[in-house]
Amino acid sequence: MYFGSFDAERRWRPDGLASLPVLADPAADRLVACMDEALFAAAAPGDLLITRGAVGEAHRRALEAAGFGCAYRHAGDPDGAADVENRLLTSPELLRTMSEYRHLRPYAVLPATAELAALTGHADAAAREETVVRVNGKAWSSRLSARHGLAGAGHVVRSAAELDAAVRTAADRGHPAVLVKDTYGVAGRGTLEVTSDRRLARLTKYLRGQEERGLRVELVVQPRYDRVADFSSHLHLDRDGSWRLLGVQGLVNAGYRHEMSGPAPRTLTSALRHPAHPDVLETVARELAGEGYFGPVCLDSMVLRDGTWVPVLEVNARMSMGGLNLRLDERVREHGLRSHLWQEDVAVVAGFTVDHFLEALRAEGLLYGGGGAPGVLPLVGGSLVAPRGRLICAAFCPPEAFARLRTRTRSAAESAGVVLAGAA
Repeated sequence: MYFGSFDAERRWRPDGLASLPVLADPAADRLVACMDEALFAAAAPGDLLITRGAVGEAHRRALEAAGFGCAYRHAGDPDGAADVENRLLTSPELLRTMSEYRHLRPYAVLPATAELAALTGHADAAAREETVVRVNGKAWSSRLSARHGLAGAGHVVRSAAELDAAVRTAADRGHPAVLVKDTYGVAGRGTLEVTSDRRLARLTKYLRGQEERGLRVELVVQPRYDRVADFSSHLHLDRDGSWRLLGVQGLVNAGYRHEMSGPAPRTLTSALRHPAHPDVLETVARELAGEGYFGPVCLDSMVLRDGTWVPVLEVNARMSMGGLNLRLDERVREHGLRSHLWQEDVAVVAGFTVDHFLEALRAEGLLYGGGGAPGVLPLVGGSLVAPRGRLICAAFCPPEAFARLRTRTRSAAESAGVVLAGAA
């Protein structure tokens, strides 16, 4: 059975850690809270998905018609504050249901996950929480890169003074923009771009104020590289340290947030040298196993314009959107199709639901119904609510047809009551 909160990094963040300046965004938090609906992509018929809120009946029927059926339960009031893990802990009925399933598949290991696993007879289902917290920090992956001499390693700083020196050193080496990353930041929240002495001075002053209050600084400083390709490698690491590569996904990011995952060209990883791609995967898997981690792994990498490749940009020791898209891709590839997952923020008119979007897709002949005919499926219905939502879809088609299919899908969404970003 599958479950899990998608904002794991926020719950992994240790107490007493200084933070970068960031605006509170309750709307974004609400959208992330319903993204667990997308876990259906990993589930097979007979599996169970327990989501935070209810998945709409029309959406469930559309997924089943497309060949992505599973059993559904939900953990309670979707407007409440508690995450799905803590809601499950307070539901004897759902705990009994979870105990009936052979395997527990959390999106990520959070503080409540170990207790859930123990209560439902799955005590050995996941790595220890403290291990998961440690290896998911950007400081850990930056130290890994530096230790193995890999290109692009971030510099870990532990004070405002160290931050100031590291940013100035990067600027002196010809990098006009430097990124400062919260070690537990995600999706662009927790990454600050420093492009001037004035902005650096404001940031160091902000951090010194937190240091004076007794907070601890741990940030990663990295140049903003001139990238030409982003991709993610998806592994499964077994308890005994053995691992297997599940696949590689091409990535497109909007700013510093995931926008699209899709098939990566075969030539991309085969052309990588010094070190070769398999050698990097072996290094990362060995380091994770040495820490005591086992489970899903997403390794983000990038290739720069000058041909350099940055093998370890970030390690995500959890499930990921790219990994979910890889599962969708495996299931439609037998029909000659590939899966392309994308997400974009939208404005939504009052009263709109995913049902209206499904109707619009169906009217335009775009709704994927299984088999070899190209089409589109919304992956998350709860994100399409007024006033601000997120369009999260997968297009099943040959790679050369994706751009046109996405354009047609966006037009169908607009006709149904969604306003796309940048639209007049």
